[in-house]
Amino acid sequence: MLAGGASTRPALVTFDCTGTLFEPVARIGVLYKRAAVAEAWKASLARAVAAEALDEDALSAAFRSAFAEADRERPCFGAGACSSEDWWHPVVERTFAAAAAESAGCSEDALRPLLPGAFRTLYHETFVSRAGWRLRPHAADTLSALSAWREARPASETDLKVGVAGVEKPSAELFARARGLAGVAADARCLHVGDSFSRDVVGAGWEALFVCSAEQRAAVGGEALAAVEHAHLESLARLPALLSLGEQPEARGGAHQPSAPVRAAS
Repeated sequence: MLAGGASTRPALVTFDCTGTLFEPVARIGVLYKRAAVAEAWKASLARAVAAEALDEDALSAAFRSAFAEADRERPCFGAGACSSEDWWHPVVERTFAAAAAESAGCSEDALRPLLPGAFRTLYHETFVSRAGWRLRPHAADTLSALSAWREARPASETDLKVGVAGVEKPSAELFARARGLAGVAADARCLHVGDSFSRDVVGAGWEALFVCSAEQRAAVGGEALAAVEHAHLESLARLPALLSLGEQPEARGGAHQPSAPVRAAS
C-alpha cells in the first residue's frame, strides 16, 4: 500500500506526537507518585508515608478515567472556555482522589494539602516542559530520513489551536486543516502515522500506518482492523524503507519532485 517509486509516494506525511514520536519519561503513575512524595516530604513524615503508599498502577488507571471524564465534560481541552491549567487541574485532583481510595495506607484527606504543589510540579515542571518527555525509539532517525526527502515543517494540534477551534482527532476537520496548512491538494495522497486505531487510523480518513505492538492490535480486534484499510509496523524504524527512501526521488526516473512537508500532529 505504501511502498513504491517516487511518483507514488505520499505528498504529505503527518505524525501523531504523543505515543508515536514521543512519550512521558516514565509511566503516568510513577510521575504522579513522584510529585506527591516530593511535596509530602516538605510537609511532614506522616504525609510522606501516605504519599509513599500510593499505588502506581492505581494512579495510572485513575488518570485514564479522569482524563476521559474531563474530555467528556469539556472537549478539546475546553475549546477556549478555560485555560489549560484550569482544564488539567480537576484531572490531577480526580487522579489522586481515585488512586488514594485504591491504595492501602493512603487517603484523600492525607493527600489534599499536597495537591497545589503536586499540580505545579506535574503541570509546569513535567508535562509543559521538556523534562517530562523523551523521544520514542527510532523517532529521530525516522524524521531525519523523511526530512532529507521532504521539507519538514513541525506542526501539532497546538499549532492548529485545537482548544480555540474546538476540533481535535479523530475529527476529519483537523486533518483537512493540516492538509491546508501544508498546501497540499485535496486529491493528493496523504499518509498519517499514529498509535491510536480510532483517532489516527480511522480518524484521518487517509492512508494510515498503525504503529503498534501485537498486543495492541489484538486489543483492537480483528473485525475492527479488517474494516479499515491500513498498514502496520511495530516500530518507526522500518518506515523510511517502507516509503522507499533509500533512493532520492530524482533517482527514480530523473525528475526531482516538488518539496512537500512532513508534519507532526499530536
